[in-house]
Amino acid sequence: MDEQTLRKKHKNSNIALTVVILTAIVIIAGILSAMLLMMYGNTDGKKKFTASYLASEVVKRMNYENMSEISKDNIQKYYDIPDELVEDKSMFVSGRSDSFTELACFKLSDKKNEPLLLEIINAYLKDKTEFIKNASENSDPNVSKGKTYCSYPYVFVIISSDCDSAINTFSGLLDVKNIE
Repeated sequence: MDEQTLRKKHKNSNIALTVVILTAIVIIAGILSAMLLMMYGNTDGKKKFTASYLASEVVKRMNYENMSEISKDNIQKYYDIPDELVEDKSMFVSGRSDSFTELACFKLSDKKNEPLLLEIINAYLKDKTEFIKNASENSDPNVSKGKTYCSYPYVFVIISSDCDSAINTFSGLLDVKNIE
């Protein structure tokens, strides 16, 4: 073989090697990008909120004072909700003995669980309303029966003298077009 043929073969093998290396780099970069988007990104552009974030934001924006967050384990003492119905939950109660203000936020694990969760919430609100009616004369006379607001996957419950304002605050946190 002459020198020119050897150079041509060497050049062709370098081009082939370069193409293989570049193809491998592009494939690896694509796989890593997809993994990062799945792990960290919202590929659908929807916001994801924790129940605790939403509930605490309502407390803050409504200027509720003396509200204490109940631990996730202790929420079961208030609402008898099976664990498989919700994937996240948060609850705040008033620390004052003369106030019955409470709020809770639940994140449903599946849309089909909504009717059962609402049934459980309504039973709780009914019992709570009876308790408030029978409470001492020091109780807040403006506390209503309580209200529930649903925007899948979130269910918000409020017992307060200003339920509608709290629901408006909650729904304002949820840009419905950008919720998951």
